[in-house]
Amino acid sequence: MPSPVEEILEDETITSGLPDDEASILLGWLISLAEEVDGEDPAYVAQLKKLGRQIARISGLWGVPVGELIDLLEITWEDPDEKASRRPRPIRA
Repeated sequence: MPSPVEEILEDETITSGLPDDEASILLGWLISLAEEVDGEDPAYVAQLKKLGRQIARISGLWGVPVGELIDLLEITWEDPDEKASRRPRPIRA
């Protein structure tokens, strides 16, 4: 059975349509996440691959850089138990 990293690298559909630099950023991020759980849950790797394909799709359709989409995802994935590094500012109309 391939490792989580090998599974991600072997799936060419993840980076389909992305330029090399964007594909490299996406794969690097997915691999770092896969290494954190290294084989703990096979469903997690499948979910990472699906997430990667969706990031590539959105980037291609709307021209949003992969790095910006990753940053957005990481903001939403922040651990709620960790104290925020800065206080959120109130939204003003």
